Amino acid sequence: MKGRVLWVSGRHCQIESGGRDWTCQLRGRLKRGHRLTSSPVVAGDWVEFISAPDGIEGVVEHVLPRLSKIARASAGTKAHEQIFAANVDQCIVVVSASQPALRPRFIDRAIVVTLMGNTEPVICINKIDLEPAASYRVVAELYRGLGYRVLLTSATTKEGSDELFQLLKNKTSAFMGQSGVGKSSILNCIEPGLAIRTNVLMANHDRGKHTTTLTQLHRLGEGIYVADTPGIKRLQPFGLNQSELVRYFVEMEPLATDCHYRDCLHTTEPRCAVSAAHDAGKIDSLRYESYQRFMEDL
Repeated sequence: MKGRVLWVSGRHCQIESGGRDWTCQLRGRLKRGHRLTSSPVVAGDWVEFISAPDGIEGVVEHVLPRLSKIARASAGTKAHEQIFAANVDQCIVVVSASQPALRPRFIDRAIVVTLMGNTEPVICINKIDLEPAASYRVVAELYRGLGYRVLLTSATTKEGSDELFQLLKNKTSAFMGQSGVGKSSILNCIEPGLAIRTNVLMANHDRGKHTTTLTQLHRLGEGIYVADTPGIKRLQPFGLNQSELVRYFVEMEPLATDCHYRDCLHTTEPRCAVSAAHDAGKIDSLRYESYQRFMEDL
């Protein structure tokens, strides 16, 4: 049988198939051997499974090829790719206007991670009711000018929730954000009680160490599937080289071919077309500084 994974916890998962949910185990060989990823099966995966006796309804045999993913480099000395969700259409990058402070550098990293995973980024600035000076609008206009979709929301006043709901219709979306930005609160505006159901799942199925990495794919009606990823402290792309970074900064990438040196990294090199454009005011300083900090971490 073929089905879609809704959540994974240890060797257990839940699969949607044939109009019902199946509680399944992962075949042991899926987790054995040398792997570049620490996530052999994740929420959103399409899998093939067989029915099984003894209380377990099925066993996952194969994971079908992923069309897209939301992933990062895992922490620690042993490099692995940690995949939060697979086969998503768009990633809603949630930041807050205040409490915690708005962080454009996180937006830039999330955009890179999203594009590397073959997914469309959407920027959501939440908690706009807490920032009466509306300084967040400068950031919103910056990214809109670069061609990205930007939503302004408040879980308290419900501003922007209708626009967000329309954007989610008939799509599979992943929500990504740092802790405290109100990601779960936004989702509860769309589907009340969603956070409660997530907490129950984590309490019933996790074994402690999995709690902070559990991603669940929720069905919300109107063809909406939402992957609520855990709060992220460190967002580092997996497998990205310094020479490739400029590809993901849309205003810089076309200029890179005009640099004097073919291996220019657009930081301190002489006769760099990207840095010259920044000096001329054609590239926003927030973005250029973010690019330089990003480069230091690669």
